[in-house]
Amino acid sequence: IAILALKNAIILYVNRSRDFTKDCAGQGQKPIRHIVAISCYKEPVDLIARSVETLADQTEVHRITMVISFEERTPDKEKKCEILREKFQNCGFERIIFTIHPYGVCDEIPGKCSNSNYGLRTAVKEMAITEDEMDNILVTGCDADSKFPKQYIAALTSKYLKENRPGLTTIYQPPLFYNWKLDSLSFVTRVTGLLRSFLMLGALIPFNINTMSIFSFSLSLAKKGDFVHPGYQMDDIICLIRWMGVTQRRLKISLVPVPVLSGPTSGETIEKEIIEWARQARRWTIGAAEVFHYFIVKSKRIPTMAAFSWGTAFLIYYGVLLCTGGLFGLTSMLSMNYLVKDVPLVISYIM
Repeated sequence: IAILALKNAIILYVNRSRDFTKDCAGQGQKPIRHIVAISCYKEPVDLIARSVETLADQTEVHRITMVISFEERTPDKEKKCEILREKFQNCGFERIIFTIHPYGVCDEIPGKCSNSNYGLRTAVKEMAITEDEMDNILVTGCDADSKFPKQYIAALTSKYLKENRPGLTTIYQPPLFYNWKLDSLSFVTRVTGLLRSFLMLGALIPFNINTMSIFSFSLSLAKKGDFVHPGYQMDDIICLIRWMGVTQRRLKISLVPVPVLSGPTSGETIEKEIIEWARQARRWTIGAAEVFHYFIVKSKRIPTMAAFSWGTAFLIYYGVLLCTGGLFGLTSMLSMNYLVKDVPLVISYIM
């Protein structure tokens, strides 16, 4: 994992000053267009505006349809829509679409999955997109606390063209760096942010385990996979499993060679940090459990080798590396110190 993380970090460093817009020139009669969908709930409007502003600054902004999706129960949602519409209506987007996901729809749970599903379906209808256009439209789903570098859309387009438009076989993942104001946050938050970026560069992307939070895919893949399942909360991994079933293959996760900044999950004080950790631990535990359940149910529809290889990678990463590895480290330390007698010093040092 460390070697692969280093390799991908070098790729990011080499491409730090590359002009990807040159790769996007001369796309012929079927240029790549983009839908960027941002899901919102109770986030402050200035936070959402900062994220959208980084998309308005894209070198390929004229190819972007911006979709901003709110929940019906969002406080002051109409006012937020008006503020954002006034701020970004003349910034160069191909178009900007606002959607309000209704509350209490049968077989749906409130959350990013149902919000993204509703927003994307509404956008496709409003844009009147035909079937033969879908391979040339890339969708990027993101959170309200995402900061995109100016070259992200150009880099994504360049990678898609370089790989010969693999609409039904590939999902694109930018490395996420969790460092909004990282220097002012606690030691634990900084280390956790760095560790999450390290694991994404070294494990999640290279081993095609799962996308995370912000990811891109062709509209043709979304349409074939019936968009996003609205009955779950982890849209990134649920989409991957759902779409493996419809494409009958293990999907490749391809690295977009520019990082995206994502807000760290943290609190401003140690007390708030502990509360936030407890909340996120509960959310991630439920999410991981529902993903495992969803995979077991859907594995019968995925080819045997694809299901076996992905399931093994998922189990090793989440079950062994993240969960069991930590418990083993703790229990082995306690047992070596308090249960096992007369341990040679060199063994204790190695452990």
